[in-house]
Amino acid sequence: MPQIRQLCWVSLLCLSSSAVAANVRLKVEGLSGELEKNVRAQLSTIQSDEVTPDRRFRARVDDAIREGLKALGYYEPTINFDLLPPPAKGRQVLIAKVTPGQPVLIGGTEVILRGGARTDKDYLALLKTRPAIGTVLNQGDYDNFKKSLTSVSLRKGYFDSEFVKSQLGIALGRHQAFWDIDYNSGERYRFGHVTFEGSQIRDEYLQNLLPFKEGDEYESKDLAELNRRLSATGWFNSVVVAPEFEKSRKNENSAVKRRGVAANRKHD
Repeated sequence: MPQIRQLCWVSLLCLSSSAVAANVRLKVEGLSGELEKNVRAQLSTIQSDEVTPDRRFRARVDDAIREGLKALGYYEPTINFDLLPPPAKGRQVLIAKVTPGQPVLIGGTEVILRGGARTDKDYLALLKTRPAIGTVLNQGDYDNFKKSLTSVSLRKGYFDSEFVKSQLGIALGRHQAFWDIDYNSGERYRFGHVTFEGSQIRDEYLQNLLPFKEGDEYESKDLAELNRRLSATGWFNSVVVAPEFEKSRKNENSAVKRRGVAANRKHD
């Protein structure tokens, strides 16, 4: 017989409309592992003024448990409540007995890549991180995959990227879930000419600090390196490197022009 894990929520004090204290302890039975952890997180959103031994509190707990389970692929749990009388000098205990039910499984993970993403190795590598067909749905996997697409676009200079379509479809009758993502990265931007403003240092000295050449493909790490090099010279009190996107988008070669604003360090 599988061991029943119990999730005990800390007791909270609530005052009813008649100002009589209603002290209730919640115990959730039947969950373990990630299911227990996720349900615990949802239950923690319940406010102290919602903790009462009435049906409203039960409904609130029921909703929280279902939301916690749904995120991990369990859409049809069975939840039964039992309110136990308080022991001597104790508190009432509301027990929620949970049976997760049959999980929703991944039935398909369709991802269409358009633009430069079709041949970019980092985007293509992301495709291999999709969950296997038949595994239990985890909505976090879907959300994280979309965030990863966006992260690559920002890191590598696909600044016109967009989701043409993104949908997580649930066929509850079949207990299956389907990813449907259509993502257009657009074309990758390149570094354009870098101009410096507000500095009395000769421009050729500053240009020699660039870790990239005009026409190189954009990488956010190169921009961070430029900031580091400028700051490391000790010549400036502050350094700001900003892209000029409006000018760049008018350039058919998608070259990102950079403007460095440097404030000279003052010496006594």
